Amino acid sequence: MQDRVQDLAEEVAGACDRLDVLINNAGVFMPERRVAPGGIEMTFAVNYLAVLLLTHDLLPLLSKSAPARVVNVASIAHRSVRAVDWENLPGFEDYDAYDAYATSKLGVVAFNARLARTLDGTGVTANSLHPGVIDTKLLRAYTGGRDGGAPPEQGAAVEVHLATSPDAGKVSGRYFEATRWTRPSSLALDADVQERFWEMGLDLAGVEWR
Repeated sequence: MQDRVQDLAEEVAGACDRLDVLINNAGVFMPERRVAPGGIEMTFAVNYLAVLLLTHDLLPLLSKSAPARVVNVASIAHRSVRAVDWENLPGFEDYDAYDAYATSKLGVVAFNARLARTLDGTGVTANSLHPGVIDTKLLRAYTGGRDGGAPPEQGAAVEVHLATSPDAGKVSGRYFEATRWTRPSSLALDADVQERFWEMGLDLAGVEWR
């Protein structure tokens, strides 16, 4: 999986001379535990690790294009995590599908806050969002195939707002639900939690932050 993310970054960097916005929108909900290469549980690998790695690899192009934006799609589900079972990461040997999903999205919000501090002064901003409960394959995987949720266009509108709104371009490290800034969970705001997700992600991806 990591090779595919790095290949994507190389393809984008080779095809584009600038990158104004990176929207990290890929996400999965895995009813059954699956393990990616390296023993990383698939939900964590796609929802969190891929976000960190793609952002890392495209940061030189984003920085060259500044002002630029990173938009990280998280979930209100991150609020349900009361404590991170660090011993269970990243393999989730003790697997609960919703907990794995919620923890991965907590990681995204925490990473976003840590990333924003790293990007301070570069002209690149980073914000995360909950797009709403949207009718997607991910939601149907969670509901066992039942339809529901708002149309995808509604969720996309939230991402477009953060990608294009002049007001959103003036802030960094924020978390949005719909198009309104709100405080994420206390865990997501915890500097130790942010640092631990950050260091774990860099170690698993095998990269250093330049």
